[in-house]
Amino acid sequence: MAWLETASLPVVELDSPAMVRRVLDSLCVRLDGKPAAASTVQRKRATFYNALGYAVELELIDSNPVDRVQWTAPEVAQSIDRRVVANPAQVATLLEAVKSLGNRADKVTAFFGCLYYAGMRPSEAADLRREDCDLPGHCLDCGTDFDDLAEVKPSASCDHEKIEYRWGRLVLAGTAPRAGSHWTDDGESHERRGLKHRARQETRTVTIPPRLVELLAAHVDNHGVGPDGRFFRGLHGGPLSESVYDRWWKLAREKALTESQVSSPLVRRPYDLRHAAASLWLNAGVPPTEVARRLGHGVAVLLRVYANCIDGGDDTMNDKIGDALG
Repeated sequence: MAWLETASLPVVELDSPAMVRRVLDSLCVRLDGKPAAASTVQRKRATFYNALGYAVELELIDSNPVDRVQWTAPEVAQSIDRRVVANPAQVATLLEAVKSLGNRADKVTAFFGCLYYAGMRPSEAADLRREDCDLPGHCLDCGTDFDDLAEVKPSASCDHEKIEYRWGRLVLAGTAPRAGSHWTDDGESHERRGLKHRARQETRTVTIPPRLVELLAAHVDNHGVGPDGRFFRGLHGGPLSESVYDRWWKLAREKALTESQVSSPLVRRPYDLRHAAASLWLNAGVPPTEVARRLGHGVAVLLRVYANCIDGGDDTMNDKIGDALG
C-alpha cells in the first residue's frame, strides 16, 4: 500500500479527460506490450469506472470523468468458440492421460471429471466436500445396493469387487476462488464464498452420471479427503491451486492429443470442460432451463453463450429454406 501511494497520481488529476484517456488506453496493453484480451480490458475498465465513482461519492471530484471521454472498449465475444469443445471420447482420453501421469496427477483426475460430467466451475470443484456427495451403486456379486460407495468395505460374505455405478447427486454449497492472501479476511490465498450469482446460503443440486460417481469413489479410496472433507487439495494439503491443475492439464493435452490438436484451441483450458458439458447437454436435447439450472446461470445467458455450439437440424432447416425458395 505504501508503494501504491508513492507510485500513483493524486485522484484530482484524473479529472482531466486527457489523463483518463491515457489510463483507458493503457488498460488495452499487457505488461509485455502485447494487446490485452477484450474481456480483460472490459473488466479493468469497469473497476476503474467504479473507483472514480467512489471518488465522486467522497466529493474528491465533481463527476466521473470517464463519462466525458469518447472511448470505446474492444468488443467482447459473447458466444463460445465451438473449436474449444471436446467430444466425450476426447475427454475420456484426456482423463486417462491425466491418470497415467502418476499418483500426484491422479489426485486431480476426478477434479477434471467434475468440470465435464457435472458442468462445475473450477472454483466450485475445488471446494467440493465429502458431505456434498451421494455416490450410489450396486454390487453385482451379492446384489446389495449401496447409498454411498465411498463407505463400502469388504465383508465376510462378499468383497464387493464388481460394482455397478449408478446416477448420483452433488449438492454444491460454495466456491473457493483464489483472491490472494493480501485481500482475504483470514489471510489465506483462497476465500470460501457462496455460489456465483446466488445468495450466500443458497445451494445448487446437480445429478451426476455413473462415470463421475466412479471417479469420485475411486478418489476417496486412493487419495482420501482432507480434514475438512475437501476432495481436492494442493501439494501440501492446502487449497488446490490453479497453477497445479493447469500444469497437469497441459501435460495431459500433450500426451492425449495430436500435434495439430495441441496447437488448436481444443480444451486448451480446464474451464473448457464446462463448455463441453453444456454443449453436450444441449445437443442431447436437455431443455435449456434444466441445462441453465445445472450450470448455475440464466437461460438467456446460456443461449447467448452456447448458441454456436448447438448442432443438428441443419438438413431440416435447409429443406424448409429450399421449399420457400421454390
